[in-house]
Amino acid sequence: KQRFIGCAVFKCKTNLTMKEMSLKIQNDDRIPRKGHENPSFHNDENGTVNGKRERSKNRDENGNTTESKKIMVGFLELFRFADAFDIVLMIVGLICALINGLGLPVGFIIFGQMMDIFIKNSITNSSEALPTSNNECNGSSGIDIEAEMSKYAWYFAAIGFTVFLMSFFQVWTFSLAATRQTARIRHKFFYAILHQEMSWFDRAKTGTLNSRLTDDINTIRDGLGDKVSMFAQYLSNFVAGIVIGFVYGWKLTLVILSICPLLAATAAVSSKVLGSLAAKEISASAKSGAVAEEVLSAIRTVVAFNGQKKALASYEVNLHHAKKFSMRKALATYLSMGISQLLTLSTYGLGIWYGTKLTVDESDIYTIGRVDMIFLAVTMGSFTFGQTAPNVQSVASARVAAYEIYKIIQKKRDIDSSSTDGHKPDKFTGRIEFKNIYFSYPTRPDVHILKGLNLTVEPGKTMALVGSSGSGKSTTIQLLQRFYDPLQG
Repeated sequence: KQRFIGCAVFKCKTNLTMKEMSLKIQNDDRIPRKGHENPSFHNDENGTVNGKRERSKNRDENGNTTESKKIMVGFLELFRFADAFDIVLMIVGLICALINGLGLPVGFIIFGQMMDIFIKNSITNSSEALPTSNNECNGSSGIDIEAEMSKYAWYFAAIGFTVFLMSFFQVWTFSLAATRQTARIRHKFFYAILHQEMSWFDRAKTGTLNSRLTDDINTIRDGLGDKVSMFAQYLSNFVAGIVIGFVYGWKLTLVILSICPLLAATAAVSSKVLGSLAAKEISASAKSGAVAEEVLSAIRTVVAFNGQKKALASYEVNLHHAKKFSMRKALATYLSMGISQLLTLSTYGLGIWYGTKLTVDESDIYTIGRVDMIFLAVTMGSFTFGQTAPNVQSVASARVAAYEIYKIIQKKRDIDSSSTDGHKPDKFTGRIEFKNIYFSYPTRPDVHILKGLNLTVEPGKTMALVGSSGSGKSTTIQLLQRFYDPLQG
């Protein structure tokens, strides 16, 4: 009768140094001392309580159960890794974006004044051409239209130059700040991965982590970048347009704004729906990437066992889920954009009709130039406010992607190899002793690997552990290396 027999060897030396062993004995309250029966584990993000896995309604990308209902970080929390210089850059960018948003409304004021001057000059020229009772034409001088238009041309040139400068600094500052923050996030995330305990890697998938490190961080960068400044620019444009409308003609402004609540409701609903679909799409894409990573990294084994069809089927299932959520997100995006366009064009028609009516009924207040000014300022402000939906969606996707990444970065590690705490012996004799060790792997808490192990290896001695597969030989070595902590002993 043949059985697979394995062997693990201890060889203890008396001249070991700290550098050779790299063994750091930390003061860990989770390892019970003599007389203690149960370990005192704390709750962590992975749901570990007293060495057992707690189940709840949701599962994360690693297959772990979690009770958390939060799927995205807060807006301000998205910028948690910004330093003082990044904050200054973003403040400057926001100021530039707000000034940039004022360009169009101010231009509409100038355009309305130009319209009134054109119409006044046309009326003056027409009256000059009419003969009097003595068959003589009026000799009034009229308006120097060329000088007036030259003045307004300089106004437009100044606005254009200002908008050019503000646009450049708006995009540059936010792009630079986003690049700096993304590099910092990428470094901290990779550092956190490298210093996680082995039990965490038993549950995590390499492909998922790789997808987080590349795709998700790029999504965060997109949300940290100029999308925020574009939203501020559009908001400034909208507010300035509304203020101009109420200052120069509140009646027409109220009529045009009657459709704006529908635009706002459309933007709010689309933002919520798109955020939820983006979270599901990211999760499904990460799973498909994990499958591809695992298959390609072990392609020889897959081919040797003729597992191509099974691997392809597993990849297609996850890819199908990602495709389904991506199509739903695209449908929701373009549907919201279509509704926004419909409401915007309806606003145009309503404004033109009522503006024409006001020029007839209240011609002393609502001149043609003023009606054009109010109409353009309010409608374009409402239109740009409707265009904030894609920017809001990008920020929502970044908040979703940041949730898992930030959670891993701030996760309290059970065994932290980077920690400088704990007892550091000045001298090492090389004596190894196991006392009443109990251990189960966190991924298999019901399978008891070690049950009351007692073992002593004296300095200078060599000891071999022999046993069948699963008897705990490699587990003993891993406990010695402190890849894991025992449940008891």
